[in-house]
Amino acid sequence: MALLMACANVASNAAEQGQRVSEVLEQLRSQNLIFIYNTQVVNDSLRVLQVPQATSGVALASEILKAHGLALAVVAPNTYAIVRQSVEAPASTGVDPVLSTPLAEVVVQTSRYTLADGGSHSLFTQADVKALPRLGDETLRAVQRLPGAASNGFSSLGSLRGGALNETGIVLDGMRLYEPFHLKNFLSPVSLLDSRLIDSLDVYSGGFAAKYGDRMSAIIDARTVRPAAARYYELGINLFHLHGLASGAFADDKAHVLISARRSNLSELVQFAETDFGKPAYSDGFVRTEYSFSDTTRASVSALFSRDNIVARKDQGKQNARADYTNNYVWGILAHDWSEQSSSQLLLGYTDVTNNRHGQVDQPGQTTGYVTDLREFQIANVQLSGEFHRPVMGVAALHRYGIDFRELSAEYEYLSDVSFSAGYPFPGSLARQSQRAVSPSPHGDEASAYWDSKLELNRRWTAQLGMRIDNQSEYGAHHALQWNPRTAILYAPNDATQVRASWGRFYQSQAINELQVEDAVDNFYPAQRAEHSIVSIEHTLQPGYRVRLELYRKQYSQLQPRYENLFNPLVLLPEVEFDRVMIAPTSARADGVELLFTARPNESWNAWLGYTWSRAEDRVDGRDVPRSWDQTHAINFGVVWNRGPWSATLADIYHTGWPTTQLQLTAPYAIGTRNATRLSAYNSLDLRVARTFQLSRGALDVYVEVANATNRRNECCVEYKVEQDINGATVINRKVDEWLAIVPSAGVLWRY
Repeated sequence: MALLMACANVASNAAEQGQRVSEVLEQLRSQNLIFIYNTQVVNDSLRVLQVPQATSGVALASEILKAHGLALAVVAPNTYAIVRQSVEAPASTGVDPVLSTPLAEVVVQTSRYTLADGGSHSLFTQADVKALPRLGDETLRAVQRLPGAASNGFSSLGSLRGGALNETGIVLDGMRLYEPFHLKNFLSPVSLLDSRLIDSLDVYSGGFAAKYGDRMSAIIDARTVRPAAARYYELGINLFHLHGLASGAFADDKAHVLISARRSNLSELVQFAETDFGKPAYSDGFVRTEYSFSDTTRASVSALFSRDNIVARKDQGKQNARADYTNNYVWGILAHDWSEQSSSQLLLGYTDVTNNRHGQVDQPGQTTGYVTDLREFQIANVQLSGEFHRPVMGVAALHRYGIDFRELSAEYEYLSDVSFSAGYPFPGSLARQSQRAVSPSPHGDEASAYWDSKLELNRRWTAQLGMRIDNQSEYGAHHALQWNPRTAILYAPNDATQVRASWGRFYQSQAINELQVEDAVDNFYPAQRAEHSIVSIEHTLQPGYRVRLELYRKQYSQLQPRYENLFNPLVLLPEVEFDRVMIAPTSARADGVELLFTARPNESWNAWLGYTWSRAEDRVDGRDVPRSWDQTHAINFGVVWNRGPWSATLADIYHTGWPTTQLQLTAPYAIGTRNATRLSAYNSLDLRVARTFQLSRGALDVYVEVANATNRRNECCVEYKVEQDINGATVINRKVDEWLAIVPSAGVLWRY
């Protein structure tokens, strides 16, 4: 459950003749009603045949569905499955109907949060997520408001339940994305997921099903918009982006095309900055063409691409970095419904990514040198997946399967030559030089297969059992099969309570683009492993009020070494800093308790309050060391108000300060125990106010937003500098830097 972070737009619940049935169901969600259905049963061609007598609630949904031979079946509090009318639903008995077919969308997995989803198993629409304050209009910032997420207020993606950033996989319309971020070597503040392009985000922070693999912490499954109108256009501008979107239908409404483009305004904004810190510029675009050959066969071709060009400076130009990035993803999907009980999908995809980075450092008396880093990689993949209904020993069941094959190749060319002066970083330090030249050309293939069965044992019990097999060859030089068993149980003792439990094994191979050549590593490591154990209980206190308690444990093994900077992550060239260290844990663990309360007392108000206690630790040299993103306590709350054309949101994120390493500032100078101390606590209060103006043609959305509205100085890092005091004595000074200060923003969007 995403859990009620925002509900900005309240649509009228009355249905009009000719209106899409799916649109009416979407509107009824404002009444805290959830409808579960297969999009092939309730598709876009299904229309309201006549003006219904009912005007709201379950009565309205039942009336418009009955005209199409469909009915509602209760599966949970305020949750209804849409089924064929062959399902008996004797109203006089007061007994919930028994489903004649299993439900594809009954949620069994723990730790699944639907932030916004226009599909059959969503709680929120695109507008819900967009009511949230989000710096830079960044879609993934919504994820940072979930329990277990760690936010710094700058990066677009944070750690989820103690996992490293690369432990989260991102999927767009079925296609895995490898480096979907702008300014990726500069903390990745913006993703390629344009907020106006993305219709839904399903976020699995643990215990995800067997269809997802090769990441061991979390999955973000995104889907693009499909505007309902035959012709639809958008044009918007804010302080960060210029955006345009166009959608249209042709070939007698059998074909649809969607085009979206975005360009950054940051290069223009930095001209007004007092400090010359460089010029970041980027753009991205998306194109999708769909065609329906028949009611049962559909095809689509999609392309996602981006371009970055960044020039960055620090310390009055003593450090300079220039980077050029290109991302190109192209994929096609052919989907076919063999029957009402069986369907399949074939995906063909190609990925091409290039990273070109150059940097220089010229700090006399400290560090001088240069870095040249060129990386290119290509991936071709074919993926077949499907599902079908077939009883198992008289028990209704949904089965899902898939196979995936990928051919991968990469080219790395890395050169660096860095000199450290005598007396740096400490008085008495000897002069030294570091030279690296690494140019591997890995290639190989990956293969995976999975099977997943969801069993509806009875009205109270649902089970999901799955197995996934992965294998990598050639480029990783490791050929062992990785077996990933996964299981989940849902128990509903009554209509107000749901208990879930899951366990699973999750392997993560080192992707072909993740070779750490900047740290002189030219070999790939074996796949890492994590085991998730999760238990949760969710209870509806009364309509509109829910509470959820979840406990999780994640045990890591077979971990590969990683490299971090001990004091300061905000540097242009991390590998040339003196505090760069290798961390080689033998194991790790992440566990926690999450408590979330949500309230929707009426259509105008919505609120949530979450608390998380957690720990994320590496086992290094026989000692448990907090991971650099460990946060013991975290609180997340927000309030959303909307009425008519107005909406307003107040949201806050608080968490314990992240671990850091102390440097002894008096002779003898020494680096203390890694991550033994902490920075001060992080807190950010964010605001957003929006209004929609109806125009003669379309509508105009106007918003004002403030990030870190209290201008809190959130500590991020520490810099140590060797200097001389007024007496000529050599001293080391400590300076604490902060994350972003108060950042106002505003924007307009014309929809027509």
